[in-house]
Amino acid sequence: MKTSIKEYLQEHDKAQINDLAAALGKEGSKDFRDLVKTISLMERRHELKFEDDGSLRLAQKKAPAITLKGIFHAHKNGFGFVSLEGEEEDLFVGRNDVNHAIDGDTVEIVITKVADRNKGTAAEAKIIDILEHSIKTVVGQIVLDEEKPKYAGYIRSKNQKISQLIYVKKPAIQLEGTEILKVEIDQYPSRKHNYFVATVRDVVGHVTDPGIDVLEVLESMDIVSEFPEEVLKEAEQVPDAPSAKGFRGTLGSARGDHLYHRWGRCQRLGRCGPYQATQERQF
Repeated sequence: MKTSIKEYLQEHDKAQINDLAAALGKEGSKDFRDLVKTISLMERRHELKFEDDGSLRLAQKKAPAITLKGIFHAHKNGFGFVSLEGEEEDLFVGRNDVNHAIDGDTVEIVITKVADRNKGTAAEAKIIDILEHSIKTVVGQIVLDEEKPKYAGYIRSKNQKISQLIYVKKPAIQLEGTEILKVEIDQYPSRKHNYFVATVRDVVGHVTDPGIDVLEVLESMDIVSEFPEEVLKEAEQVPDAPSAKGFRGTLGSARGDHLYHRWGRCQRLGRCGPYQATQERQF
């Protein structure tokens, strides 16, 4: 029946339902009900539409929208901007068009409003897809929470542009609530849930540990704070003081021996301050 309706409207441009029913031989009670159901289904699927005078017309297919790729820069109030490569001006994205994107995400957008230089308004865009997430790991203190028994608790990001909580899956170890954790993001905010879900990767330390603030920053930037075991073993084999043999063949054995003996005398007398030690060891 759908094919017959489309063919008739393509030939006649538009038609009233009664005229369409008469043309298709659907004037009987049951046939007419089936015709109305089919028309309703086609309308919901945007295959046809009703005009103001009540007549039916085939819906015009919209031309495919042109999409662009850019980087999303979030604002703490919910809206944001998308920067495009090679373009100086950013595109404004309203809070209802962010589509759960996070600051720094690579996104796909469509332009919803062009810029008007005369009015001083910027171009606006809507995010239709997230191509790549910028945040892979997060570091923070675990807050034990029984509201969601499925999780051990949550971490609140120190990034003010991220308002969503990061719920942490229950690890194999028992958590006390004082741990600073490094977690790996498994799920991102979406229409189903407006929060992150993460898995514990490492326990960085505890809130009472000395220097934990610095260590937390290093871990959040993925800066290595501990050397591998093989590097530490090799470092242990390095002598605390240079040997005379180590000087020979570098800057000349005469100068090397002279510096070595000065360094040794300095160490024995206990008069080797930081500045002097630096000067003595310049070889």
